Amino acid sequence: MNERNALGLTLCVSLALLCGCASGQSAARPSNLLPSTARDSWMSANLASQDLLYVSNSDNEVTVYSYSQHTLVGVLTDFTLPRGECADASGDVYITDYAAEQILEYAHGGGKPLKKLDDAPDSPYACSIDPTTGNLAVANDDGTSKEGNIAIYAGASGTPTRYADSSLYNFEGCAYDKHGNLLVTNGSGNPAAFAWLPVGGTRLVTIRVPGPDPSWKWYNVGAIEWDGKYFVINDYNLYRISVTHGQAFYIGSTSLDPGSYYPFWIYNDNAAEQGTQVVGSVYSDSHNGVDYFNYPGGGDPTYQITHGVDDPSGVTISLGKH
Repeated sequence: MNERNALGLTLCVSLALLCGCASGQSAARPSNLLPSTARDSWMSANLASQDLLYVSNSDNEVTVYSYSQHTLVGVLTDFTLPRGECADASGDVYITDYAAEQILEYAHGGGKPLKKLDDAPDSPYACSIDPTTGNLAVANDDGTSKEGNIAIYAGASGTPTRYADSSLYNFEGCAYDKHGNLLVTNGSGNPAAFAWLPVGGTRLVTIRVPGPDPSWKWYNVGAIEWDGKYFVINDYNLYRISVTHGQAFYIGSTSLDPGSYYPFWIYNDNAAEQGTQVVGSVYSDSHNGVDYFNYPGGGDPTYQITHGVDDPSGVTISLGKH
């Protein structure tokens, strides 16, 4: 391409971004042209068939990537302090806004929230969707001056039913299994603690969760997820747990290099099987991004996303319609 044509292309792209296309619809902004100071949410077109990775960032934005191509396809900005994320079977994404005391629901690839759930006076930290009912569980971490709880929104709507447990006090992680049982944690402590809300249960039951050896203690649980077969606890590496009739059993582990204390999500495009990949958020003096790993193999990352990532505090994967 000669210099004159290149200049003309640049002018056309700039005009399209400023004025919109001839049909009156706003033109999608390619990631390489997105100003770093942009505050409006935007999403690329034609995302229905793509699996999407959502990342909550400390700059109060949620960046969205094509899961397989690793490219930035959108930025959501309607947040005060986004934290944990979860996705349901239809691809809808739920993002907790810790400071605004809200949970926002987005359609797969959507640029505006479908609805906002009021979680006040609590501060939502993490979430999970019951695959059997569509209920939304929210882990509320209200700090040192007020006891947190687990809020269950029936059908991911309306006013929640709240469950507290004084032995955990606050909550930083939760995950449903395929049957609709819920495992929750306070995330940290000496050691960290866990509780169980079985299907049809009316209260949280504190349970002991064993580790790889009899003396094991959990100190920094970044999240709990379900891999299609087992609960998975993140405490630097990943540890698989089975819970039967309220009793937990240690199954095995997946080593990650580098390890992560922070939220993760297991890629699983077949709910009847165990997941095949895991993405984990990492931030430190030497690394700030989201790492891809094989699962349950673990080991070194197969890919790392760093562009657009700023001290990530939540991740989820929304499956496209294949």
